[in-house]
Amino acid sequence: MLTYLAAIDYENVIDYLIVNWGINVTNNFIERFDQVLILLSKNAGMFPFVDEVKRMQKCILTKHNILYFIETEDIIEVITIFDTRQDPRKLTDII
Repeated sequence: MLTYLAAIDYENVIDYLIVNWGINVTNNFIERFDQVLILLSKNAGMFPFVDEVKRMQKCILTKHNILYFIETEDIIEVITIFDTRQDPRKLTDII
């Protein structure tokens, strides 16, 4: 499940890739994103915690994107897709 912020992040990445890198790179990103969601659903525990109190974990999606998520008993909630080229202090406001 994507949070509102994660859905916006996802759309922004897709828009950026289409405009700047074309449909093939965009399709590769979508395929990678889908693969990561499958991995999360099978074994989210394989990814490291960034905040054990909040139960926040991360997964490197691409070299420029990190997916942050929280696993509960019922769902895996994707919090954000963070562009690693941004100021990392921005991430502390999000998570």
